[in-house]
Amino acid sequence: MMDSKETSKYCSVEEIPLFLDANDIVRILGVSKTNVYYMFRADGFPTISIGKRKFVRKEKLFSWLETQENAADDYGFHR
Repeated sequence: MMDSKETSKYCSVEEIPLFLDANDIVRILGVSKTNVYYMFRADGFPTISIGKRKFVRKEKLFSWLETQENAADDYGFHR
């Protein structure tokens, strides 16, 4: 059974922690943890490694997402 931390969502941007781990990104984006780990290994993804753990700064994640969105628009993919 999942605990409330695993299933909870953030209600506002202010509630999102400054540094995000894989579980945080799963809750924010609604993607699988496997996909988050692929993102962590992708070129250009703003990952910070501390020991064996990986984190992303909140601002860097949102900036990266915006870049991905703009790149999709440039290639003719429309929302």
